[in-house]
Amino acid sequence: PLRRQRQMCIRDSMKAIATFIMQGGRQATIVVATMAILSLLMPPLLIVSVAAVCLVTLRNGAIEGLKVLVGSTVATALMSFMLLGTSLVSFTYLFVMWLPAFLVSMVLRETGQLNKALEFLVVLGMLAVAGVYLTLDSPAQFWLTGIQEVLKSLAEQQELPVTQTELEDGLVFWSQYITGVVVAGTLVSLLMSLMLGRWWQGLLYNAGGFDEEFSHFRLLPRDGIVFVVLMALGMLLDGSFAELVWNLDIQVLLLFFIVGISVVHVVIKNRGGSRYLLAFFYIAVFFVPHLVIPLVLIGLSDVWMDWRYRLVKT
Repeated sequence: PLRRQRQMCIRDSMKAIATFIMQGGRQATIVVATMAILSLLMPPLLIVSVAAVCLVTLRNGAIEGLKVLVGSTVATALMSFMLLGTSLVSFTYLFVMWLPAFLVSMVLRETGQLNKALEFLVVLGMLAVAGVYLTLDSPAQFWLTGIQEVLKSLAEQQELPVTQTELEDGLVFWSQYITGVVVAGTLVSLLMSLMLGRWWQGLLYNAGGFDEEFSHFRLLPRDGIVFVVLMALGMLLDGSFAELVWNLDIQVLLLFFIVGISVVHVVIKNRGGSRYLLAFFYIAVFFVPHLVIPLVLIGLSDVWMDWRYRLVKT
């Protein structure tokens, strides 16, 4: 009873926000720009800002979506200049978050297929990785230098739990993959925003539509082939080319990770699992990194095995 009341309260609040966004371009711009500025203090609010762009684009199309993009960029530039003395924040949000979200939303709107929207999102991530490698001579060295400076200042304040040699070896190894991880992290934020925008759309115009869509989307064999080919190339090549390929493959890995989550979600929900078990699963996804590889393998094998068809009671 109390838990259900809380759920209804959250649902009604989210529906109210979505309704306000869809009242017009001005209202949508207010939400996008305000949430963007507030995200400087509370980063998760950026997801709401980007989701508002997704909702308008999904429902009203490219023209209305572009109007919100332009209006939000101008409004955020003015607010950030008054508060911070610079408008750089606005253009960073535009090119890193709002514009990619707009493009992915257009793909989902035109195709109506979540798998194609996610494929396009991953392509954007791969282009971003390639752009970093074209811009910087050695992205790994760039990350390594920056992290070393941070750790040096930390070491002056307190003793680190590892030896200097272990630290250096670890940094040299992981710095090769930080570009891919950072881009993938941005894709996760964009994906969460797209899902929220799509859920809002279902909440207002198609009750239950989002759950049906998320529960049943599958990737195609071509996605699995791309993942395997990139992994093979990463193993066969060496030097900067291998490093680039591994960072590209991290973006595809994210795709199968999401599919793995969807498969487990459906299996738990349709084989008698309680809401508590489902909630525990999502908490584990966020806080137990050891689940990443099993979920990726589930998502990858689902391309050929269709686990939901095989495991869910009909």
